[in-house]
Amino acid sequence: MTMRRNHNLGGIFLRTAMAMVLVVAATAVFVAKIVSDRAHEYQVAIEHKLVLRGSDAIALSFNTALTREWDSMHAVARALGSATQDDIDRFMDAVSRTGGQVAWAGFAAPDGTIISGSNGYDVGKNVSSKRWFRDGIRVPSIDSITEVITNAQTGEPERYLNLSTPVKGANGQKAGVLVYRVRIAWVRSFLFEASKELGIDVVVQDINGDTVIDTRHHGTPLPDNLTSGASLRSKSSGVFHIVDDKNGETYAFAPNFVEDELPNFGWRVFAVLRRDNVSTDLPMLTQVTLATVAAAALCMLIVTLVFLKLLLRPVERLARDAKSIADGNYVFPEEATSSREAASLSSALAIIQSKLSPKNGAPREPEPNP
Repeated sequence: MTMRRNHNLGGIFLRTAMAMVLVVAATAVFVAKIVSDRAHEYQVAIEHKLVLRGSDAIALSFNTALTREWDSMHAVARALGSATQDDIDRFMDAVSRTGGQVAWAGFAAPDGTIISGSNGYDVGKNVSSKRWFRDGIRVPSIDSITEVITNAQTGEPERYLNLSTPVKGANGQKAGVLVYRVRIAWVRSFLFEASKELGIDVVVQDINGDTVIDTRHHGTPLPDNLTSGASLRSKSSGVFHIVDDKNGETYAFAPNFVEDELPNFGWRVFAVLRRDNVSTDLPMLTQVTLATVAAAALCMLIVTLVFLKLLLRPVERLARDAKSIADGNYVFPEEATSSREAASLSSALAIIQSKLSPKNGAPREPEPNP
């Protein structure tokens, strides 16, 4: 049997070290990927909860405030049925002075003529063509589109939300329509305050898709995929839903901003989580965890390489000595004590070399090839 002497046993340490580096690096990358993915999923879940809870809180606060005006209007409407003209005028003036949220209150006869208004404004004007009158003569209603009217004092156009309800006389007949003209500026300031407290920006659009209120510092248009995705939501549900977007923002959408006690007037609302309201504790913790994983992988790699060097370097030397002995050269193997196997191998090679060499210790000439 002939032995292949050209089989290279050297480089075992280098190959093993490279293999270990690849294994440790792959493991570290895998662990880092798992940690990053789980941290990202957890962060997204936290942001979704924040925006949903914040938007629900804003909706609750807004509905509470609007319901207060709604109930006030109905209480006044019940009193108007049997009131005198002077009492009606006092009611209209008092409404416009209670807090500033109602800019004007008016009472229109069944033919659409304003017979009483706050501070006498618009008295005698026919409003039968107004939507709030046409709807309010039948059922309590809220306009789906805000009304733009020039402020007599400032000369600037202002937007108003009209609340109207039918007024019944003493015998149950239709006596007219009561209207509350609510300032959009009050609604905006209310939502701004709630937005500041809760860390949630709000974008309100009317039934035509026009922006009525935007609490963001930079009122950029909403992404098309956001509005198109929101339009697919059921219009019968007032619950906020998370709407995915690719620009890094977290949105929630509600097709109906008001509760069941109020008529649905078609406002749809987008709640946007402000980035300054997002905690940075989790990203910092993730970075610390990834740095710890990298440090642990590096330490493990260093320890492994030192161990491999102590274990495999003597084996490499003994492998080279064994090849030299097989080639007929006189080599006395260096004693190895790094492991029991290396010590046994070096002792065996020393015995083999001593048996193959002449007694005088001179190297034996290799036999010529035939």
